[in-house]
Amino acid sequence: MLILFLIGLIFAASAQDPEETMTPAEMIVHWGYEVEEHDVITDDGFVLSMLRIPCGRASKGANASCRRPPILLVHGLFQDSTAFVMNPPESSPGMILADAGFDVFLLNMRGTTYGQRHLNLTTNDSEFWKFSMDDMAKYDAPAAIDKALALNGASSLYYIGHSQGTMISFLMLAERPEYNRKVRAMFELAPTGTEHWVRGLPSLLMWVSDKFEAILNV
Repeated sequence: MLILFLIGLIFAASAQDPEETMTPAEMIVHWGYEVEEHDVITDDGFVLSMLRIPCGRASKGANASCRRPPILLVHGLFQDSTAFVMNPPESSPGMILADAGFDVFLLNMRGTTYGQRHLNLTTNDSEFWKFSMDDMAKYDAPAAIDKALALNGASSLYYIGHSQGTMISFLMLAERPEYNRKVRAMFELAPTGTEHWVRGLPSLLMWVSDKFEAILNV
């Protein structure tokens, strides 16, 4: 039995998933979709990467003649746009929506692997990392919405948020009410309206962060 187990490990190690080392854009292309990469510049200087899947595989190359309704997908905590395209097309929200006729936009928030650029700062600057979900709601999401609408030509879009992405949308629409008219409908997955009920590792990290900040402010 042990020998069979070891043989299984060897075969598993040799059968590497080709997507393992791919970026989200490369994953999208891997499955036969068109993809565009756009920079979203926020009012406070962050340069975020936003991916666009302008059409599904069946209509590849034909998107210029048909305006598709735009939809923006915003990932959760400790994630990036990979979360929406990491599975095969039939189980990846980004590709499902593209095949369903939407103009799909995938945002990478500040601080993620694809959100580590700034007009005046580098990731080595402590000021780069001094941001919160409030900043994401005030700057990142609105800038992404404006960029997506400018690219698509529509006056409003659909919004899908996951976890942190839901809290950001709630904050944005409360703090910047002018964006209510730019969001046609919101679909919130694992919605988070307050951090009070968060449990597990995220709760521990928030507790440690609060204590560390208190020490620094002494």
